[in-house]
Amino acid sequence: MGEIVRQKAPEMTVKDLVLESAARSNILPVISTCNVRCRFCSHGQNPPSVETRRMPAISMDLVDEALTLMDPGKPVVIGESVTRLMEGEPFVHPRFREILELTRNKLPRAEIRITTNGTMLDRETVDFLASLGGVVITLSLNSSSISLRKYLMNDPRAQTAVESPALLREAAVPCHGSVVAVPHLTGWEDLAGTLEFLDRNGAATVRVFLPGHTRFSPPGFRPPRELRRRLHEFITGIRFRLKVPVTLEPPVIEDLRAEVAGVMAGSPACRAGIRAGDTIASVNGIPARSRVDAFRRVLAGRNPSVEVIRGGEMAVVEIVKENGRPSGLVFDYDIDPAAVEKIAAAARRKGAREALLLTSELGYPAVKMGLERFSAGSPAVRIAAVKNRFFGGSIGCAGLLTVADMRDALIEYGTGADLVIVPGIAFDARGRDIAGRSCHELRVAGGPEVEAVWD
Repeated sequence: MGEIVRQKAPEMTVKDLVLESAARSNILPVISTCNVRCRFCSHGQNPPSVETRRMPAISMDLVDEALTLMDPGKPVVIGESVTRLMEGEPFVHPRFREILELTRNKLPRAEIRITTNGTMLDRETVDFLASLGGVVITLSLNSSSISLRKYLMNDPRAQTAVESPALLREAAVPCHGSVVAVPHLTGWEDLAGTLEFLDRNGAATVRVFLPGHTRFSPPGFRPPRELRRRLHEFITGIRFRLKVPVTLEPPVIEDLRAEVAGVMAGSPACRAGIRAGDTIASVNGIPARSRVDAFRRVLAGRNPSVEVIRGGEMAVVEIVKENGRPSGLVFDYDIDPAAVEKIAAAARRKGAREALLLTSELGYPAVKMGLERFSAGSPAVRIAAVKNRFFGGSIGCAGLLTVADMRDALIEYGTGADLVIVPGIAFDARGRDIAGRSCHELRVAGGPEVEAVWD
């Protein structure tokens, strides 16, 4: 495949990363400090060469600058993971209330989404959030058992966190639940009990995460190989006895039927009578090509007419809502037909006779089905799943693939391709992977052209 020369770009400062995150994703990172020590925390499992940065409590001046770069029509996200910044617990920032007040003043109509472990969500704090208006909490609860939460998260304020969903409900602050599923450590009864607890306390949705582990993870923590499949079966079963929509991330995708994972209580879709397990066949007469396609068509429409299949019976219902407003439908993420079109367009633009698409192991099944279904008449595109050797373990998402991982896949699968298409999500704005290597290193003399495509 020829020789490559490692290209090392200048390091970005914490300020650079904060502003890039604000401009690209409407995410506002505020601090790396955390007040718990989760057994499943990814920060302690990273390879030494990974390019992640710790940040102190950011200044109000930097907050102000970041907010000016954000899209006022989109939610402001705080506490969500940023690939190259270690995100901690936002409420430990000493001026976090001022940050929220400034955000509300500068972006008066924006929803403010905060991901928190709940340790500081006492009644006074919850009342403050309610007073701001438009705040939505994602609560990383992980266990509704105070003793097991202390065990999993080394949380000295576990009782406050477990009591917080009820306080949020009383104050009418919407709450979404988040659970890292470790039934091999806590038991399946605790996982079921935690989902039921969030359901009783009015969570709008619950996302259950498969715990990732790397080659650096402690042996005692590593989940069994079959855990993802068992979680899929468990959640598929429990969905039908809970009101709250429950999804698994990453999901197990076996087909592209637009099957509804759940419906948010009181939502337009709920009022239309749609239920978990229904399949959306079409939206406004246009066939739904995937779950993502159905979700986006319903989201975009005003009072969309939806063809629903339930138990072999078909019915047409109207979801009464405005353009661009949520319907309350919840789906597992599969594949966006528009992403497949971007791949095909890249192959056409480059005049490729045969393109090789590199994708993640987790994304491979859905991408393969999408290419087979949506790219008829396009240039030939082969697909190869790239094994993540940099992190190792169970890490299989596209955003954590490295140039070295892709390079190995090119050596194995690249013969005959005159264009290689790689996932743009693996690279930052300057084309660097998580280890600091440039995507340009994938192109070698005499080798195929390389194109990054963003979803």
